[in-house]
Amino acid sequence: LLMYIFLSDIKNSQCRQQDLYNLIEINDYETHYTHNSSTLIFTVKIDPKIGNILSFNSVHQAVEIFENENLIYKYPTADNNPFGKSPGYAWHFVELKKDINSIKIVITSPYRSHSRFNKPIYVGNVISLTSHIFDSNIFSFIICVIIFFIGFCMTIYFIIVRSNTDINNKLVVLGIFSILLSIWSINECNLSFLILRNNIVTSYISFLSLMLLPMPYAIFIKSYYNDNNKVWNYFFVADVIQIIFCVLMQVTGLLDLSSTLWSTHIMIIFIAFIVLYDSLINIHDTSKSLNVKIHIICLMICAFCLILDLISFYNGADDNNVFGRIGFLLYIIVLGISSTWESIDLMKKGRQAREYRQLAFTDQMTGMKNRTCFNNEFEEFSQKPDDIAIIDFDLNNLKHINDNYGHSSGDKYISGSARIISEIFANIGSCYRVGGDEFVVIIDNSSNIDIVYYLAMLESSIDSFNRENKGFKMQIAYGTAVYDPETDKSLEDTYNRADKFMYEDKKLKKSYSKK
Repeated sequence: LLMYIFLSDIKNSQCRQQDLYNLIEINDYETHYTHNSSTLIFTVKIDPKIGNILSFNSVHQAVEIFENENLIYKYPTADNNPFGKSPGYAWHFVELKKDINSIKIVITSPYRSHSRFNKPIYVGNVISLTSHIFDSNIFSFIICVIIFFIGFCMTIYFIIVRSNTDINNKLVVLGIFSILLSIWSINECNLSFLILRNNIVTSYISFLSLMLLPMPYAIFIKSYYNDNNKVWNYFFVADVIQIIFCVLMQVTGLLDLSSTLWSTHIMIIFIAFIVLYDSLINIHDTSKSLNVKIHIICLMICAFCLILDLISFYNGADDNNVFGRIGFLLYIIVLGISSTWESIDLMKKGRQAREYRQLAFTDQMTGMKNRTCFNNEFEEFSQKPDDIAIIDFDLNNLKHINDNYGHSSGDKYISGSARIISEIFANIGSCYRVGGDEFVVIIDNSSNIDIVYYLAMLESSIDSFNRENKGFKMQIAYGTAVYDPETDKSLEDTYNRADKFMYEDKKLKKSYSKK
């Protein structure tokens, strides 16, 4: 893009003074075809104002150029493809020496589908040719970059949101599809041949991205339609087999990716029929019809754009894929927005569900886990009770405080006791309020914890509270028991022993307070 701006700036400042941006397109040439080659013969008269550089691009084709029967250019100069037969994608710039040149271009390809040459041939100078390539292809190139950026943003958005909430995978697979589509489309753009100098790697990246495209697209449509039809599973299995087949053929050297491209085309046709079939079935489902209608409209836009591309192709346009790229861009934007809205709605519902769950398992007065949560988690702890300690707490004299100091003081007693218990034991165990004046702490891996030390901290905190409080006095009874497989049949027996010890401590502390 910066190069395009630079060339445009040069063009605007100099085109009035000299004919740097003039070029000619050669259309009048004699052509001879064989089963794997094309030979083009024509005469070029050099105009010094235009330039003496012959230029064209090739796809999976080897090129030889003869000037007055003398070989002046050869591509590739050697067999430089370690992966297969393809010479890759390339732009060719050849300087012609004479004023009048009899030119013969011999095009050969290892693939019969590329043996015929149908690219435009230009004569000009470096600036005019480069500027023409940029002018003709920059719009398509920018669209490809935008598609890549959108796909990248979708993927990053999913990763960030996924860490905080549970959402489906629509956005991430649409993002991956967009990235693969943009990579394939960028490598098919004529401008890329000029920018990306490794022509062979470029061509194979194009094959690989196209080969991988059907899988994320199928996963997205399945998720977007919320469809569990078994036909999707058949497609996934077939596509994995097809990918493995192509890779094995490439690695073993039996066939390269270009030679197995037909199998990718079959998978694309397969997914097209599945999408059409699934759309016709699900459009009558009221829970899915909106998504199906949105998708059908997007497909119609893409089809319309592809028709425009065909018209451009038969009208001789340099870049006959621009409308298709626009169609895919609109397709990705519309479905991306639709999926984003849905993910936001799911996040809101998920947030509400977590809030309801928190309300259902949280004691509103103290903020501790409530009795319902205790019952659920106690069952989980009971699955592996070894080395679990239970501390049972009870607040002494709560009724006396309510009757003599008021229920607000009783609430202060409960909340103050809960705060002290949480501050001391929350870091080593799970704290619960299981009744009006009853609390429980469950400690896992208790053998690594000095519970006596924490109980001493509890007594110290109670003393501090009582010194600061001029009204009622806090007194908390507690009992501790550690699961013993010789005496406890279950964790419930451990809890009962802790409860028994708590009542003994309760009587003892009440007797001391009377004295």
